[in-house]
Amino acid sequence: MALIQRDFVSAYTYNSLPTIQEAANVPRDYAADLGHLQRLLAKHNVSESVSIRLIHRHYDISNGEAMVFREIALPAHGTVEVMRATPIASAQLHGKNFFVSSTAQLQAYEYSTETTIELSEYGAFVAEFVETVVERKLQHKFGLKINHDSKIEVKADQKEFEFPEEQCTITIPITLPLPEATHEIDVDTDWGALDIEHNRKWGKDKSRSRPKPKSTRTSCCHASIPYPEDCGEECTKKDGIMFDGRIVQLVTPFHGLLNNLMEVW
Repeated sequence: MALIQRDFVSAYTYNSLPTIQEAANVPRDYAADLGHLQRLLAKHNVSESVSIRLIHRHYDISNGEAMVFREIALPAHGTVEVMRATPIASAQLHGKNFFVSSTAQLQAYEYSTETTIELSEYGAFVAEFVETVVERKLQHKFGLKINHDSKIEVKADQKEFEFPEEQCTITIPITLPLPEATHEIDVDTDWGALDIEHNRKWGKDKSRSRPKPKSTRTSCCHASIPYPEDCGEECTKKDGIMFDGRIVQLVTPFHGLLNNLMEVW
């Protein structure tokens, strides 16, 4: 049987994954399992583009849709990443976040419009990862995340924010303006290899080593608060932009970024 399942995940399966609220305590409660999976990355010398992923979802999808990440360059700020439900037929999609399916295979459950590396290059790692996840019953706890390219540069840590008013999430480097830090949920969602000696290589090319690799961190933030009852569309236009149940005021740096994003997406 193939190690990687190539068909798109069904809406039923995707919508059964834990929400970020349900998954928030998994890294703490399953810390030993997480550490073991991180050490597998180093053991098999897997590309730094591959990391351990906290399995979670933010929104449901409908039949014929997939949850897709797309990079958007903001002229006045830099590049952010937006994730939203997208018709499968609308673009060429590449697996980004993977879980271990009921058939004990890796299957993408979220996708990217950017080309990603081919996990089949790391067959021994994939086989041991899948076996470990099944044995430890971690199918809805931890999976894999793949970045765009096997030779990525070290980038800044990122934070992913829910934007329910637009049914999407926005992942923003922490070097850019961020919303007010009053979120009830703030949890790391991906982790690199545990390699204390800093001897991890760039993929399988052992002639190209990085002396001191640095793992970047992505955390997911969510306010978990209701909309203000007395604030509708008119209030949003007058005072700012409604974002995750709060009004982002006109004078704030994050309002500038958010407004820039909504102009170009």
